[in-house]
Amino acid sequence: MVKKLIHYILIGVLLLATGCTRSSEEYAEEDYEKLFPFKGIDKPKLSYEDQVIQLGNPDAPVTDYVYPGVDITDNVRDYTVTLTCSYTEVDLLGQLVADNDISSRYTVRYISPDKQLHVIASNRRDETATTFLTNGKELNLTFTAHSGYPMYICVNGVGPRGSSIKATISAVSEDGLTIVKPLTVNQHQNEEGIDKIKSPFCGYIILP
Repeated sequence: MVKKLIHYILIGVLLLATGCTRSSEEYAEEDYEKLFPFKGIDKPKLSYEDQVIQLGNPDAPVTDYVYPGVDITDNVRDYTVTLTCSYTEVDLLGQLVADNDISSRYTVRYISPDKQLHVIASNRRDETATTFLTNGKELNLTFTAHSGYPMYICVNGVGPRGSSIKATISAVSEDGLTIVKPLTVNQHQNEEGIDKIKSPFCGYIILP
């Protein structure tokens, strides 16, 4: 009786194992390339609405200039761009130094709508400059630019103790709906003798 019972149990286990085992032929081969085709690496989506400040090298020579703007064809906006800059150099008595005696060599660079780099200088002996500042007086430039234009400013240079250089560039769309955050530099030279400003700046924002 026990032998028959064991015999039936073995037959049942064998049938169960046979029923649960499927040959590899019963599974259809999946074409994973069709199911999950490779579409290439996704390109990052750039949004100039974020107004990210792109930094450059303030010590780069003018000859290294490459236009950093982009071509935007959809929803192009017109902007009024304003650049304001000035420098101050005083003598030991706190009086403004005459233009002929200026020792400051400060520069402010910007890009015009025609994609050209321009240099504004404090020292009239600067051969790279197209415009010169007057000691203690503010210079204002205003022009129209479009989406994709790089609102760029680069401030650098050296000067005597007590001198300073400041500049701001800003842009507002003509419909008044987009205000680009301004780029502002305000540097003072407080070391003895002729020295470089501590934090020269070079950067731009692509107008959205």
